[in-house]
Amino acid sequence: MKYTESIAQAEKNALRVKITFTRSGWRQFSRLNRQLGARFIRAFVLKRELALYIAAYESAGKHLDTECQELRYEDGIYLLLRRSQGVWFITDMFVEELPEHGASGRFVPVYFWTQIKRGCSLLLAHVLIGWKRLPETVAWR
Repeated sequence: MKYTESIAQAEKNALRVKITFTRSGWRQFSRLNRQLGARFIRAFVLKRELALYIAAYESAGKHLDTECQELRYEDGIYLLLRRSQGVWFITDMFVEELPEHGASGRFVPVYFWTQIKRGCSLLLAHVLIGWKRLPETVAWR
């Protein structure tokens, strides 16, 4: 009885988590899933599983990185997620490379300073423009 109640609670929490693809994320997902029908089914399953995963972490009180969260999905597929205005965006997808061909390393955010005019004053803003892959020698030290 408790197990079915916890599953129902997890599914209820997952409904509050919104997940979508960015344009580049959808293109990368499309390259991994060539057939149109399979692509939409796999996208639906991926979004649902990510929503359950994120909801479980949030209900446990653990917070994920909202700027650049890297998750390993099945079959060596890695996802980069970003949260903006309550919506989790799948920004990048890549397949794990074999170590003899060069490891994927780790991603770090790349920021750009820009001026924003607000009223009569100019403000400097730290804007996220993408992610950069670090070489393996730097990534794991």
